[in-house]
Amino acid sequence: MKIYYIITITVIIIGLGILFYSYDDSEELQPITIAINIWPGYANAFIAQEKEFFNNNNVDVKLILTETYTEAQELYINGDVDGIFEVYTDTIFHNSEGIKSQVVFISDYSDTADVLIGKEIFASDISNLKGSKIGVEGINSFSHIFILKILEKSGITEADVRFVDIPAMDVGESLNEGIIDAGHTWDPVKSKAIEDGYVVLATAGEVPGLITDVLVFRKNIVDERQEDIQRIVKSMVMARDFVNSNQDEALEIMANAESMDVQSMADGISGVVSPDLEQQYDSMKDFEDTKSLYETGRIFIEYYLQRGQINSNIDLDEIIKSEFIDNIYQKST
Repeated sequence: MKIYYIITITVIIIGLGILFYSYDDSEELQPITIAINIWPGYANAFIAQEKEFFNNNNVDVKLILTETYTEAQELYINGDVDGIFEVYTDTIFHNSEGIKSQVVFISDYSDTADVLIGKEIFASDISNLKGSKIGVEGINSFSHIFILKILEKSGITEADVRFVDIPAMDVGESLNEGIIDAGHTWDPVKSKAIEDGYVVLATAGEVPGLITDVLVFRKNIVDERQEDIQRIVKSMVMARDFVNSNQDEALEIMANAESMDVQSMADGISGVVSPDLEQQYDSMKDFEDTKSLYETGRIFIEYYLQRGQINSNIDLDEIIKSEFIDNIYQKST
Protein backbone atom coordinates (compact mmCIF):
# COMPACT_ATOMS: atom_id res chain seq x y z
CA MET A 1 0.00 0.00 0.00
CA LYS A 2 2.82 2.34 0.90
CA ILE A 3 4.42 1.76 -2.48
CA TYR A 4 1.04 2.30 -4.13
CA TYR A 5 0.64 5.68 -2.43
CA ILE A 6 4.17 6.71 -3.35
CA ILE A 7 3.53 5.81 -6.98
CA THR A 8 0.18 7.61 -6.97
CA ILE A 9 1.66 10.77 -5.45
CA THR A 10 4.55 10.66 -7.92
CA VAL A 11 2.13 10.37 -10.84
CA ILE A 12 0.09 13.30 -9.49
CA ILE A 13 3.21 15.44 -9.08
CA ILE A 14 4.37 14.63 -12.60
CA GLY A 15 0.89 15.35 -13.93
CA LEU A 16 0.75 18.68 -12.14
CA GLY A 17 4.19 19.49 -13.45
CA ILE A 18 3.10 18.81 -17.02
CA LEU A 19 -0.08 20.82 -16.46
CA PHE A 20 1.89 23.72 -14.97
CA TYR A 21 4.38 23.64 -17.83
CA SER A 22 1.58 23.65 -20.41
CA TYR A 23 -0.20 26.48 -18.63
CA ASP A 24 2.99 28.46 -18.24
CA ASP A 25 3.81 27.95 -21.91
CA SER A 26 0.39 29.23 -22.97
CA GLU A 27 0.81 32.25 -20.73
CA GLU A 28 4.11 33.02 -22.43
CA LEU A 29 2.73 33.21 -25.95
CA GLN A 30 4.72 35.51 -28.15
CA PRO A 31 3.36 39.06 -28.55
CA ILE A 32 1.12 39.57 -31.54
CA THR A 33 3.18 41.63 -33.96
CA ILE A 34 1.60 44.20 -36.28
CA ALA A 35 3.37 46.11 -39.05
CA ILE A 36 2.36 49.75 -39.29
CA ASN A 37 3.75 52.48 -41.52
CA ILE A 38 3.69 56.25 -41.19
CA TRP A 39 0.09 57.23 -41.92
CA PRO A 40 -2.24 59.36 -39.74
CA GLY A 41 -5.15 57.00 -40.33
CA TYR A 42 -3.31 54.16 -38.57
CA ALA A 43 -1.89 56.26 -35.76
CA ASN A 44 -4.64 55.53 -33.25
CA ALA A 45 -2.93 52.16 -32.78
CA PHE A 46 -0.29 54.11 -30.86
CA ILE A 47 -3.08 55.46 -28.65
CA ALA A 48 -4.03 51.87 -27.81
CA GLN A 49 -0.39 51.27 -26.97
CA GLU A 50 0.46 54.46 -25.04
CA LYS A 51 -2.81 54.65 -23.09
CA GLU A 52 -2.36 50.95 -22.27
CA PHE A 53 -5.64 49.81 -23.80
CA PHE A 54 -3.84 46.72 -25.09
CA ASN A 55 -2.39 45.99 -21.65
CA ASN A 56 -5.64 46.68 -19.82
CA ASN A 57 -7.42 44.29 -22.16
CA ASN A 58 -4.80 41.62 -21.42
CA VAL A 59 -3.26 41.33 -24.84
CA ASP A 60 0.43 41.66 -25.67
CA VAL A 61 0.91 43.62 -28.88
CA LYS A 62 4.08 44.81 -30.55
CA LEU A 63 3.73 47.50 -33.20
CA ILE A 64 6.50 47.42 -35.82
CA LEU A 65 6.76 50.89 -37.35
CA THR A 66 8.19 51.25 -40.85
CA GLU A 67 8.83 54.44 -42.76
CA THR A 68 7.18 53.26 -45.96
CA TYR A 69 4.11 51.26 -46.81
CA THR A 70 6.21 48.96 -49.00
CA GLU A 71 8.45 48.02 -46.06
CA ALA A 72 5.42 47.12 -43.95
CA GLN A 73 4.11 44.99 -46.81
CA GLU A 74 7.39 43.13 -47.07
CA LEU A 75 7.31 42.25 -43.36
CA TYR A 76 3.80 40.85 -43.69
CA ILE A 77 4.34 38.99 -46.96
CA ASN A 78 7.53 37.41 -45.61
CA GLY A 79 5.73 36.21 -42.48
CA ASP A 80 7.80 38.38 -40.14
CA VAL A 81 4.68 39.81 -38.49
CA ASP A 82 1.24 38.43 -37.60
CA GLY A 83 -0.81 41.36 -38.83
CA ILE A 84 -0.67 44.63 -40.69
CA PHE A 85 -2.45 47.92 -41.10
CA GLU A 86 -2.93 48.12 -44.84
CA VAL A 87 -5.17 49.18 -47.68
CA TYR A 88 -8.04 46.78 -48.32
CA THR A 89 -7.05 46.23 -51.95
CA ASP A 90 -3.83 44.61 -50.80
CA THR A 91 -5.69 42.28 -48.46
CA ILE A 92 -7.58 40.93 -51.46
CA PHE A 93 -4.39 40.58 -53.46
CA HIS A 94 -2.65 38.77 -50.59
CA ASN A 95 -5.42 36.19 -50.53
CA SER A 96 -5.11 35.66 -54.26
CA GLU A 97 -1.41 34.95 -53.69
CA GLY A 98 -2.15 32.31 -51.06
CA ILE A 99 -1.48 34.52 -48.02
CA LYS A 100 -4.79 33.88 -46.29
CA SER A 101 -5.65 37.12 -44.51
CA GLN A 102 -8.72 38.44 -42.72
CA VAL A 103 -9.99 41.95 -42.00
CA VAL A 104 -11.00 42.45 -38.35
CA PHE A 105 -11.19 46.25 -38.06
CA ILE A 106 -11.63 49.25 -40.36
CA SER A 107 -9.09 51.92 -39.57
CA ASP A 108 -10.31 54.69 -41.87
CA TYR A 109 -11.64 55.80 -45.22
CA SER A 110 -9.40 58.33 -46.91
CA ASP A 111 -11.06 61.58 -47.95
CA THR A 112 -8.58 64.41 -48.43
CA ALA A 113 -5.61 62.62 -46.83
CA ASP A 114 -4.55 60.66 -49.93
CA VAL A 115 -3.80 63.03 -52.76
CA LEU A 116 -2.41 63.30 -56.24
CA ILE A 117 0.00 66.20 -55.92
CA GLY A 118 2.02 67.84 -58.64
CA LYS A 119 3.19 70.89 -60.47
CA GLU A 120 0.93 73.92 -60.47
CA ILE A 121 0.69 73.92 -64.28
CA PHE A 122 -1.64 70.91 -64.01
CA ALA A 123 -4.00 72.51 -61.50
CA SER A 124 -6.26 74.25 -63.99
CA ASP A 125 -6.92 71.12 -66.01
CA ILE A 126 -5.85 67.67 -64.83
CA SER A 127 -6.19 66.35 -68.38
CA ASN A 128 -2.92 68.18 -69.06
CA LEU A 129 -1.24 65.29 -67.25
CA LYS A 130 -1.26 63.39 -70.55
CA GLY A 131 2.32 62.48 -71.38
CA SER A 132 3.52 63.08 -67.83
CA LYS A 133 5.29 60.82 -65.32
CA ILE A 134 3.21 59.96 -62.26
CA GLY A 135 4.52 58.33 -59.10
CA VAL A 136 2.56 55.51 -57.47
CA GLU A 137 3.50 53.24 -54.60
CA GLY A 138 3.65 50.01 -56.55
CA ILE A 139 2.27 49.05 -59.94
CA ASN A 140 -1.13 47.33 -59.61
CA SER A 141 -1.28 48.46 -55.98
CA PHE A 142 -4.06 50.43 -54.29
CA SER A 143 -2.02 53.54 -55.18
CA HIS A 144 -2.05 52.62 -58.86
CA ILE A 145 -5.80 51.88 -58.82
CA PHE A 146 -6.51 55.21 -57.06
CA ILE A 147 -4.63 57.25 -59.65
CA LEU A 148 -6.13 55.31 -62.55
CA LYS A 149 -9.64 56.07 -61.26
CA ILE A 150 -8.76 59.74 -60.86
CA LEU A 151 -7.36 59.93 -64.39
CA GLU A 152 -10.38 58.13 -65.83
CA LYS A 153 -12.60 60.91 -64.48
CA SER A 154 -10.66 63.33 -66.70
CA GLY A 155 -10.65 61.08 -69.74
CA ILE A 156 -7.04 60.00 -69.35
CA THR A 157 -6.15 56.37 -70.01
CA GLU A 158 -3.25 54.40 -68.60
CA ALA A 159 -1.56 54.59 -72.00
CA ASP A 160 -1.60 58.39 -71.83
CA VAL A 161 0.84 58.60 -68.91
CA ARG A 162 3.92 56.86 -67.60
CA PHE A 163 3.69 55.37 -64.12
CA VAL A 164 6.81 55.33 -61.95
CA ASP A 165 7.13 53.19 -58.83
CA ILE A 166 7.85 55.82 -56.15
CA PRO A 167 7.20 55.33 -52.41
CA ALA A 168 4.76 57.94 -51.09
CA MET A 169 7.42 59.20 -48.66
CA ASP A 170 9.72 59.97 -51.61
CA VAL A 171 7.21 61.83 -53.78
CA GLY A 172 8.26 65.32 -52.64
CA GLU A 173 11.92 64.65 -53.31
CA SER A 174 11.10 63.02 -56.65
CA LEU A 175 9.07 66.06 -57.69
CA ASN A 176 11.97 68.36 -56.78
CA GLU A 177 14.41 66.24 -58.77
CA GLY A 178 12.15 66.12 -61.83
CA ILE A 179 11.80 62.34 -61.69
CA ILE A 180 8.00 62.71 -61.75
CA ASP A 181 5.52 65.45 -62.61
CA ALA A 182 2.93 64.34 -60.08
CA GLY A 183 2.53 61.62 -57.51
CA HIS A 184 0.33 59.93 -54.95
CA THR A 185 1.22 60.71 -51.34
CA TRP A 186 -0.07 61.69 -47.91
CA ASP A 187 1.14 63.58 -44.84
CA PRO A 188 3.74 64.52 -43.81
CA VAL A 189 4.96 64.61 -47.44
CA LYS A 190 1.73 66.24 -48.62
CA SER A 191 2.13 69.28 -46.33
CA LYS A 192 5.83 69.68 -47.15
CA ALA A 193 5.16 69.46 -50.90
CA ILE A 194 2.53 72.18 -50.64
CA GLU A 195 5.07 74.36 -48.80
CA ASP A 196 7.45 73.75 -51.72
CA GLY A 197 4.91 75.12 -54.17
CA TYR A 198 3.20 71.97 -55.44
CA VAL A 199 -0.58 71.71 -55.48
CA VAL A 200 -3.19 69.04 -54.77
CA LEU A 201 -4.62 67.90 -58.09
CA ALA A 202 -7.11 65.33 -56.73
CA THR A 203 -8.12 63.65 -53.48
CA ALA A 204 -9.38 60.22 -52.46
CA GLY A 205 -12.74 61.80 -51.70
CA GLU A 206 -13.35 62.03 -55.43
CA VAL A 207 -13.58 58.22 -55.51
CA PRO A 208 -15.38 57.58 -52.16
CA GLY A 209 -14.51 54.42 -50.28
CA LEU A 210 -11.84 53.36 -52.76
CA ILE A 211 -9.02 53.79 -50.26
CA THR A 212 -10.14 51.94 -47.16
CA ASP A 213 -7.56 51.11 -44.52
CA VAL A 214 -7.99 47.99 -42.45
CA LEU A 215 -6.33 45.93 -39.73
CA VAL A 216 -5.58 42.46 -41.07
CA PHE A 217 -4.20 39.25 -39.59
CA ARG A 218 -3.14 35.99 -41.13
CA LYS A 219 -5.99 33.49 -40.97
CA ASN A 220 -4.04 31.04 -38.81
CA ILE A 221 -3.45 33.77 -36.21
CA VAL A 222 -7.16 34.60 -36.17
CA ASP A 223 -8.03 30.92 -35.80
CA GLU A 224 -5.45 30.18 -33.10
CA ARG A 225 -5.70 33.35 -31.01
CA GLN A 226 -9.29 34.46 -31.29
CA GLU A 227 -9.47 35.86 -27.76
CA ASP A 228 -6.39 37.99 -28.34
CA ILE A 229 -7.75 39.28 -31.66
CA GLN A 230 -11.01 40.18 -29.92
CA ARG A 231 -9.05 42.12 -27.30
CA ILE A 232 -7.06 43.93 -29.97
CA VAL A 233 -10.23 44.96 -31.79
CA LYS A 234 -11.75 46.16 -28.51
CA SER A 235 -8.59 48.17 -27.81
CA MET A 236 -8.75 49.78 -31.27
CA VAL A 237 -12.39 50.78 -30.75
CA MET A 238 -11.38 52.36 -27.42
CA ALA A 239 -8.47 54.17 -29.09
CA ARG A 240 -10.72 55.57 -31.79
CA ASP A 241 -13.09 56.93 -29.16
CA PHE A 242 -10.18 58.40 -27.18
CA VAL A 243 -8.96 60.34 -30.24
CA ASN A 244 -12.40 61.90 -30.63
CA SER A 245 -12.80 62.83 -26.96
CA ASN A 246 -9.19 63.83 -26.15
CA GLN A 247 -7.97 65.23 -29.44
CA ASP A 248 -5.12 67.46 -28.22
CA GLU A 249 -3.49 64.72 -26.14
CA ALA A 250 -4.15 62.14 -28.85
CA LEU A 251 -2.59 64.25 -31.59
CA GLU A 252 0.57 64.73 -29.54
CA ILE A 253 0.88 60.99 -28.85
CA MET A 254 0.29 60.03 -32.47
CA ALA A 255 2.59 62.72 -33.86
CA ASN A 256 5.42 61.68 -31.55
CA ALA A 257 4.96 58.02 -32.40
CA GLU A 258 5.20 58.68 -36.14
CA SER A 259 7.86 61.43 -35.88
CA MET A 260 5.53 64.05 -37.34
CA ASP A 261 4.74 67.54 -36.18
CA VAL A 262 1.37 67.91 -34.50
CA GLN A 263 -0.08 70.12 -37.24
CA SER A 264 0.74 67.60 -39.96
CA MET A 265 -0.86 64.87 -37.87
CA ALA A 266 -3.94 67.05 -37.32
CA ASP A 267 -4.17 67.75 -41.05
CA GLY A 268 -3.84 64.05 -41.78
CA ILE A 269 -6.52 63.06 -39.28
CA SER A 270 -8.89 65.68 -40.69
CA GLY A 271 -8.43 64.09 -44.10
CA VAL A 272 -9.77 60.67 -43.12
CA VAL A 273 -13.04 59.31 -41.83
CA SER A 274 -12.52 57.03 -38.84
CA PRO A 275 -15.72 54.95 -38.58
CA ASP A 276 -17.36 54.56 -35.19
CA LEU A 277 -18.55 51.22 -33.87
CA GLU A 278 -21.92 51.33 -35.65
CA GLN A 279 -20.29 52.33 -38.93
CA GLN A 280 -17.78 49.48 -38.52
CA TYR A 281 -20.65 47.07 -37.96
CA ASP A 282 -22.55 48.32 -41.02
CA SER A 283 -19.52 48.40 -43.32
CA MET A 284 -18.84 44.73 -42.75
CA LYS A 285 -22.26 43.84 -44.13
CA ASP A 286 -23.02 43.22 -47.81
CA PHE A 287 -24.86 46.03 -49.59
CA GLU A 288 -24.43 47.98 -52.83
CA ASP A 289 -22.40 50.96 -51.70
CA THR A 290 -18.66 51.57 -51.57
CA LYS A 291 -18.97 52.01 -47.80
CA SER A 292 -19.44 48.22 -47.75
CA LEU A 293 -16.28 46.13 -47.78
CA TYR A 294 -18.16 43.67 -49.95
CA GLU A 295 -18.96 46.23 -52.64
CA THR A 296 -15.44 47.69 -52.80
CA GLY A 297 -14.07 44.17 -52.66
CA ARG A 298 -16.00 43.26 -55.79
CA ILE A 299 -14.59 46.34 -57.56
CA PHE A 300 -11.02 45.35 -56.73
CA ILE A 301 -11.52 41.71 -57.67
CA GLU A 302 -12.92 42.71 -61.04
CA TYR A 303 -9.94 45.03 -61.59
CA TYR A 304 -7.41 42.30 -60.81
CA LEU A 305 -9.26 39.72 -62.89
CA GLN A 306 -9.34 42.02 -65.92
CA ARG A 307 -5.61 42.70 -65.64
CA GLY A 308 -4.75 39.05 -65.15
CA GLN A 309 -3.35 39.69 -61.68
CA ILE A 310 -5.59 36.98 -60.22
CA ASN A 311 -6.87 33.85 -61.94
CA SER A 312 -10.16 33.22 -60.15
CA ASN A 313 -12.81 34.91 -58.08
CA ILE A 314 -12.28 35.36 -54.33
CA ASP A 315 -14.78 34.57 -51.58
CA LEU A 316 -15.13 37.80 -49.62
CA ASP A 317 -16.80 35.92 -46.76
CA GLU A 318 -13.39 34.33 -46.17
CA ILE A 319 -11.73 37.75 -45.94
CA ILE A 320 -14.19 39.88 -43.99
CA LYS A 321 -14.14 38.60 -40.41
CA SER A 322 -16.91 40.64 -38.84
CA GLU A 323 -17.49 38.59 -35.69
CA PHE A 324 -15.11 40.64 -33.52
CA ILE A 325 -16.84 43.94 -34.29
CA ASP A 326 -20.22 42.19 -34.10
CA ASN A 327 -19.48 40.98 -30.56
CA ILE A 328 -18.60 44.48 -29.35
CA TYR A 329 -21.52 46.11 -31.15
CA GLN A 330 -24.08 43.66 -29.80
CA LYS A 331 -22.87 44.23 -26.24
CA SER A 332 -23.19 47.99 -26.71
CA THR A 333 -26.80 47.92 -27.91
